[in-house]
Amino acid sequence: MFGLTEMMELSASSNTLSEGYQYAIVPTVLLPLAFLGTALSVVATFIAGMFGVKLKAEGPKKLLELLLKPKVLLAAAALNLAIYGGYLGVDYVKNGPVPQAVQKFANSDTTYHQKAKQGDRTLWQQSLENEGVFARGTIVDGELFFGTNEGYLYVADADTGTIKNKLFFGKFLSPSPTLYKGYLYFGEGLHQSHSMGVYKFDPEKKQVVAHFRTNGHTEIFPVFTNADGKDYLLQTAGDDGLYAINPDTMEEIWQFKGGHMDGFALVQGDYVYIGSGIPREGFSINRPFAYKLNLKDGSIVWKKELPLSAWYGPVQVKDDVCFIQGEIHIDTHVGGLSCFTQSGERAHSLVINYPVVGKPIVKNDTIYFNDYYGNLYAWNAINNKLEWEIESDIKKGSYSSLQFYNDKEIIYAKRTGGVLIINMKSGEVRENVDFAQDELIYADPLVKEDAFYLFSMKGSIYKSAKI
Repeated sequence: MFGLTEMMELSASSNTLSEGYQYAIVPTVLLPLAFLGTALSVVATFIAGMFGVKLKAEGPKKLLELLLKPKVLLAAAALNLAIYGGYLGVDYVKNGPVPQAVQKFANSDTTYHQKAKQGDRTLWQQSLENEGVFARGTIVDGELFFGTNEGYLYVADADTGTIKNKLFFGKFLSPSPTLYKGYLYFGEGLHQSHSMGVYKFDPEKKQVVAHFRTNGHTEIFPVFTNADGKDYLLQTAGDDGLYAINPDTMEEIWQFKGGHMDGFALVQGDYVYIGSGIPREGFSINRPFAYKLNLKDGSIVWKKELPLSAWYGPVQVKDDVCFIQGEIHIDTHVGGLSCFTQSGERAHSLVINYPVVGKPIVKNDTIYFNDYYGNLYAWNAINNKLEWEIESDIKKGSYSSLQFYNDKEIIYAKRTGGVLIINMKSGEVRENVDFAQDELIYADPLVKEDAFYLFSMKGSIYKSAKI
């Protein structure tokens, strides 16, 4: 364990942040015509050679003179601009929103039927072809709702696994649907997406009720709270920062821009805590920060610089607020947690060897969390003591987070398709079960009273009885 200063020094000294890069401008106006001219010259020379004819040297010279004429140069420049503009246009459309009229037409009939199979060690297993599930689903009245990377929202029978409905949205449905007052709310998109938003969805009628448009992507689940009888939906949206939205009308209450924000918010009374991160293109330009905001208007109470990005939301431990730390857009070997008091004073901090990207969970004074490579930790944030650590055998990128399994144990979904059941106090692994060996699981496990569910980026959904 180190202090905050050491964390900043370790981040700054990472050998993956190379210095000394120089930008260069490469003239490309004539490249298409030059390639064409060279190709024609080669073909002409080859054909002439077949008939024993040797071309004169004036040919290439005259071609060069032609290419250097002002009209040709202007035409070449215009052609390059048109090609580049076309590329940007295609890219803009590809990363933009799907019109709601298209969604409505595609979802005129959402009926879909696909039975699940009984697994060797599971109650059932469902498989989607060429689709992956990034975040865990949500169960509402016996139905399991989950989104895919191909932009579909599926509805399955939570008991049997049979899929009943399939709805088209068209963009990566990366967050878990969140239930609030009878409606499901979820965002869409990835880092490069623009003009995304938050959907309000009726799980009974299987239809969108309302939609709030953002500029950035909304790839984390929303957080809900109520103050003085007024409901708030708090949603981060990349470079848009943080939105406060009325979940009833889906209209904006306020917006706070404080950097690139992908993590969920933490609400304590009349205050909101949120952290920012640095995308790849922002390194050496921006810094990450921790914020305390007023819930009612989004004004800043305090702002503190963080040594590393906070890609997921903060957690509360007694009166302190702790932000996870770690970079995911560059390769670093440092991460941890940074804690602050209510007044913004720096409290304890923890430094580990890998970025922390999971959603921490808290019981009493202890934060349970995992890093990007699947190592698991229990840290007493009040006594500043690392209680235990479990080293991963896989050492590959993972976004899944620890979840409570029962009063004494936690569960972790392994990247390859299994789970660990761990005693919270001792760190002892009671169960290490593999349902598959070649899955790619990024989603948190969904734990219910007598069963749990796993969701895979290869399209598999597993339901298992508790073990």
